[in-house]
Amino acid sequence: MINFLKYFNLYNFKIFGNQNIISNNKSLLFNNSGFSSIKEILLNSEISNCSSFQYCIRIKGIHNDLKFNNDGIHKTSFIMLGVFLKNNNIYFFLKKIKNYLFYIKKINKKKIFFSLNKTDYLTIFILLILKINIKYIFFTKKNIWKISNNGFLGFCLELYYKFNNIMLELWNIVNIKYFKINNSILKLKFNIIDSGLGLLRLNISNFKKNLKLNDLCNTIFLIMSNVNLNFTKNHNFLLNKLIKIILTLILKKKINIFIFFNFFFKKNKKFFFFKNIKKFLNFIIKKEYIFYFDLKKINILKINIKQLKFIFETFGISFKILFNIIKKTYK
Repeated sequence: MINFLKYFNLYNFKIFGNQNIISNNKSLLFNNSGFSSIKEILLNSEISNCSSFQYCIRIKGIHNDLKFNNDGIHKTSFIMLGVFLKNNNIYFFLKKIKNYLFYIKKINKKKIFFSLNKTDYLTIFILLILKINIKYIFFTKKNIWKISNNGFLGFCLELYYKFNNIMLELWNIVNIKYFKINNSILKLKFNIIDSGLGLLRLNISNFKKNLKLNDLCNTIFLIMSNVNLNFTKNHNFLLNKLIKIILTLILKKKINIFIFFNFFFKKNKKFFFFKNIKKFLNFIIKKEYIFYFDLKKINILKINIKQLKFIFETFGISFKILFNIIKKTYK
């Protein structure tokens, strides 16, 4: 990560460190990209070029059970490396990317593929100037980031690495031309090139499909350690839901709780916050203890919609489970 930031700093890119995981953006609960955490800075300052690293959490909506997000390749929590340019000099940027991947990281050229929209003529032309072999370029009807049904942010270029017969998305580059304020779509005075790549994917030689349990625990601790004034009941809902998923995972796979504890002490080098494992485990036990006694206060025979909503939002239990409880109670 340091080498990545140093490389772009050589070309006068200002470096931004990690921002809070809880987003200031009203449309997001968590910062899910490097751009989302410094968007206001880029739009409202004279900074032209910058690079950053950002802890991110990607959960597909409040009601998602994370099955699709957490498949061993797509992480729920990760470190995103970002590079941003406040101009339309895409040639300058792609040249620096090519040099970084091929000459600094020494990644095999034959394993890097490019995907872009077939009408993005400028980027196609630039790739050919940079001597990218056309057989490594995929042309699609997609690769456009939409802002709404009435407009789009701009074209998107994606870089993939062929890893164990999997096309692993390595770097995503969006040429932003528009932004949205109060349902109005406005054109930016200067284009913003927004790019990001995951730190784990950058270290391709060491890349492994991480255990789901490991990733979920990292996500919980990230949320716990970044709580601020923007923390809402929806954040709390997701925090509890993640804990329930971990406990369900343990029960379904019949993992002995002591083996579960031992797992983190043995695998602590891969756990982002291994120094805080004790605090993390205490948190889970305390949370479940409180949950048990709070739930006992509710009379299941007289449960109402308001109490259902309370249980759902507070403890992250799905409506399906609550429905089964009521069904059994009133059969």
